[in-house]
Amino acid sequence: MPAPFSSSDLNSTHQPAALLELAAQLQASELTVPEETRPNNVTIAVDADAGTASIAATLPVTLSLDSSGQMVVTATDYLP
Repeated sequence: MPAPFSSSDLNSTHQPAALLELAAQLQASELTVPEETRPNNVTIAVDADAGTASIAATLPVTLSLDSSGQMVVTATDYLP
């Protein structure tokens, strides 16, 4: 099971950098899972010519309703 996450785990000073940093950390956590059962739910593609990065993530979620009847989507931990 991965270590608990806290806001001090990110060093970025703005949200776009934090998103890329968090995606890289999650991808690195996936790589610690044995290859035969390793998920590949997060991918990062960097386009050096364009100076951009694309992040794709498929995360398991649970759905519930809050007290006002609004849908609440919560990501669940999928890493052993």
